[in-house]
Amino acid sequence: MKPPAAPTTDAVDAKASLLLRKAADSYAFPALDSVAIQFGRSLRDLIRALGVPSIQVERGDAETISFADWTAATAPAIFWRYHAPPLKGPVLLAAPRPLLLQLVDIFYGGKGGLAAEREELTDAEERFAARLGRDMGLQLAAAWGDKLTLEPELDCVTGDPAKLAAVRADDELFVQRFILRGAPFEGRTIACAYPLAALRGVAGAEPVAEMPGAANPVWAGALNKALRDVRLPVRSVLARPEISLVKLLALEVGDIIPLGMPRHVPVTVAGRSFAVGSIGEANGNAAIMIEHIEKGPNDD
Repeated sequence: MKPPAAPTTDAVDAKASLLLRKAADSYAFPALDSVAIQFGRSLRDLIRALGVPSIQVERGDAETISFADWTAATAPAIFWRYHAPPLKGPVLLAAPRPLLLQLVDIFYGGKGGLAAEREELTDAEERFAARLGRDMGLQLAAAWGDKLTLEPELDCVTGDPAKLAAVRADDELFVQRFILRGAPFEGRTIACAYPLAALRGVAGAEPVAEMPGAANPVWAGALNKALRDVRLPVRSVLARPEISLVKLLALEVGDIIPLGMPRHVPVTVAGRSFAVGSIGEANGNAAIMIEHIEKGPNDD
């Protein structure tokens, strides 16, 4: 079984970077389209879970704009700033302050009504804003999952753009917008902004590594079928008795070493811990019943 031939140099150059590509007058970001699609769905599901089951989220236009112009057009808003390695710069989310107040009202049993507009948030509203920000950060990481292992960590929630340190007024941002459709949020917009400098910093980074020939479904299918037939050694240790060196040296043929049978025993696959089971019998043979599957470092 042979993988497809490697792409030519011309093909590699034509492919450029899935994350960042030089356009005629600026930069294009082809990979961010699919990120936006997934993030929009996640936002919809998140808001529905907060108590608005009929809400829809529509992708708005994306644009490149300076930080100062963006914050001026967005105000009054709540901003969430994330430290998001490997990006060499923050990721910003923003939502109108009235939207946050409506969500808080719904979360606590209301219908999304708005009280008189005010600049300061209550303690409950601030806690809700932080919780919402952490949830959106998780959704953003998931949306990037097959492009880049992004790890957004919320480090600032504020209504004052001046407190968004590490972003200067003239810094250019690539902004994606997500428009909420349906009462009581019709027309409200959540924005996600990436500093252009941060995106350019990972321009050479490829997405999660693909297996050779992944673009060829026939070859990939044959490889998957072959992998399913690979045999791996499965072992379990039923007992580990310990005896003194004196008794060990005194052992003779016919001597008996007592064993204490544990209730649960480990099961290893190819030398790695796989599961925990209990000893029993099946069809007249000694057997182990799996009771718990262990999780690896990446829960795989």
